[in-house]
Amino acid sequence: METSLPLFGRTSPEQKDAYLDAARLAAIVQSSDDAIVSKTLEGVVLTWNPAAERIFGYSAEEMVGSSIYKLVPPELYDDERMVLERIAQGESVAHFETVRVKKDGTLFPIDLTVSPIRDPEGVVVGASSVKRDITERRRAVEISSRLAAIVQSSDDAIVSKTLDGVVMDWNAAAERMYGLTSAEIIGRSIYAVVPDELQLEERAILDRVARGEHVAHYETVRVRKDGSRIEVALTLSPIRDADGGIIGASSIQRDITVSKRSEEALRQATKMEAIGALAGGLAHDFNNQLYAVSGFAHFIARDPGLSPSARADLIELQKTTERMASLTRQLLAFARQQVLIPETLDLNVAVQDTHAMLQRLVGSSTPIELALAPGPKWVRVDRAQLVQVLLNLVINARDSMPGGRAIELRTQTLEVSPGHLLDKSQSAVEPGAYAELAVIDSGQGIPPEQLPHIFEPFYTTKAVGAGTGLGLATVEGIVSQSDGHIQVQSAVGKGTTIKILLPLAGEPAPASPTGPPDQSRGRSRGRILVVDDEDSVRAIVGRTLQAEGYEVLSAREGREALRELEEIGGAVDLVVTDLVMPGMGGLQLRGELARRYPDLPLVWISGHPMEPEFTRGTPGKNQPFLMKPVEPDALLDTVAQVLERATRSED
Repeated sequence: METSLPLFGRTSPEQKDAYLDAARLAAIVQSSDDAIVSKTLEGVVLTWNPAAERIFGYSAEEMVGSSIYKLVPPELYDDERMVLERIAQGESVAHFETVRVKKDGTLFPIDLTVSPIRDPEGVVVGASSVKRDITERRRAVEISSRLAAIVQSSDDAIVSKTLDGVVMDWNAAAERMYGLTSAEIIGRSIYAVVPDELQLEERAILDRVARGEHVAHYETVRVRKDGSRIEVALTLSPIRDADGGIIGASSIQRDITVSKRSEEALRQATKMEAIGALAGGLAHDFNNQLYAVSGFAHFIARDPGLSPSARADLIELQKTTERMASLTRQLLAFARQQVLIPETLDLNVAVQDTHAMLQRLVGSSTPIELALAPGPKWVRVDRAQLVQVLLNLVINARDSMPGGRAIELRTQTLEVSPGHLLDKSQSAVEPGAYAELAVIDSGQGIPPEQLPHIFEPFYTTKAVGAGTGLGLATVEGIVSQSDGHIQVQSAVGKGTTIKILLPLAGEPAPASPTGPPDQSRGRSRGRILVVDDEDSVRAIVGRTLQAEGYEVLSAREGREALRELEEIGGAVDLVVTDLVMPGMGGLQLRGELARRYPDLPLVWISGHPMEPEFTRGTPGKNQPFLMKPVEPDALLDTVAQVLERATRSED
């Protein structure tokens, strides 16, 4: 095979250099990954390198001498002629993106650079073009654009950062979630949105990502630009470079504050329902026993031969049963099963009437100051339960101020607009006019982590034995039953303000004049049927009524009561019945009595809270409800009033 060395031996040095330059250029053209093509100014192909063969699918034999237009879509002929005209004028066209056709008819994008070919005199005689298939580049750009659109339109915050925590990307959802624009946070540390106490936790998460771990659905807390805290679920993945090295972390973040609060509200509601059911059941049995203790103590106290010391012991026993009954009422109040007797009253007057009693309770070292807005503040509430609310709040306020500072009770009216929030952690309040009662102290305050729990039953921050954990739970139950709302504002070391919002009611109509009260409650004698499954309760109620001159019959449950009535032809003036009994209960008995003896009045007496079913069927004024334990005077007054109304209706 002939080599080029003899040729070199017969040529001049200048010719050798020119030959070597040509050889190097030819080698570059032949080995290039880009299609390198030369053509005349009319578009006839002169040279066609291997890369052109691979890209277009035509061999050099097929293309050399052919028109370049066989590679150009017809709609782009004018563009190709324009490029050749510019080349003929000595211009170059760099990085012109267009479309070409492969041998199989496939259209694909190319990046085109075209330069003039000149003869030794410098005249442009043709064009040389470098064509690069940019299909993959276009695809990558399209994918990148689609990904960018997805990231920007995502409802979740999508954030990328270096392993040191420097933010690199921050989408629109992140701006909404944190209140920080991308311009404000990109280039800054992600720790700007991490609470101080969670900085080490964030560092540990980034360390895990740096080791190649994927961290899925990690729940934590973050801080918004305005300082408020949100609960966030994070999923983090490593960001790798072209060589597979980890250079950062990508995180998808979702604000779960609302859903977490909803879950907590559901758990709290479930807890309250369970405890409420337990409290209701306990109240029934416990109040029956208390009624027995209280009733028999009342009978013993009427013995004229009782010694002074024994009488004093009985008084203490009766006080103890009342305190025990009060504790039961608290259990029912926070469980929202308490029997409320609402009335329309002036909130200002109620606070003033309670002021002296509250002051005695907390002691002279803690003055209670009143700041009551002028004018009446009519609300519809249970007076006794309103006092219970004030008692619990004032005692809590006093206990938060060991040094003995003033407690302020303040009232005002408040107009609530639609969508108004008491604070960021609570749901919207129904629009309307409210009377606001605020209990304000300057005590220790409540730490932020404890605030969400203060209304939970049995939750207390007091020392063991210093509190039952029912105080605020009782308040919340009473206020909710009264269609009201509670707002708590507190800061550690700066005191606490608890505001009660009660719907404003219309001013009550003036009471109609009445004659002097009947001084002889037992004057209207009659026959009464007492129905209760507790022997001791039947005995106490019976003896109380008999002492006032009533004739008393008794039955253990509804069916027995109906048999009694049938035997005497329904000849009774009143039925005093329990609500919950084995066999036929009070509600079933009411239905049978309404069918057989429709004019027979009832008095309900129960240790169980009034069930919703009780209010159905229009009980009317002749079916009052008394909660055990019942004071003898309250029972006798109620019986006398019901019999008197029944007598008037007959007349």
